[in-house]
Amino acid sequence: MLVGSLGLWAAAGVHREAPLVGASRLPDSLGPLESKVARNPSDRASLLRLADLYLDRDAPGLAIAAIQRAPSNVRDDPEVAHALGRAWLHEGHASNALAAQQSVLSACSDAPCAPWLVASALRHERFLSALLRRGIEDYRQDPDGTVAAYQTLSESTVAMFEVASMQRP
Repeated sequence: MLVGSLGLWAAAGVHREAPLVGASRLPDSLGPLESKVARNPSDRASLLRLADLYLDRDAPGLAIAAIQRAPSNVRDDPEVAHALGRAWLHEGHASNALAAQQSVLSACSDAPCAPWLVASALRHERFLSALLRRGIEDYRQDPDGTVAAYQTLSESTVAMFEVASMQRP
């Protein structure tokens, strides 16, 4: 009976350690995308896909590192700065996240941006400001304060955009 129990224990794999990397089950497409961004750091679209993939898999530090390796003209892009702000928030650095979202709003006041980007940056900026007013840098450290900060966002943010008039031939 003891031998049978040991055999069952060995077959079940309970004696194995959890993997140190890859535990978040990143998709197979990650390697080629990382290579593409490494080969062409100015490829803004690929960088954004990579950052989103990292954020979706709860790896904000990897998203931050990828964005910070990009050339300054790519990092200064409002959509990339917004992704960086989201990553900083999830990494537990609300003050860095707020600075990133404020840079998005500043850039979007100088040049037209997508309405969704402005609305999202405004909502993040208001939430982050509410967090920091409560002294919360990492939202995970104070769940009650985070909920209270979120509840201060009583108004909805709506972005308006112009629709080009269509002329008939």
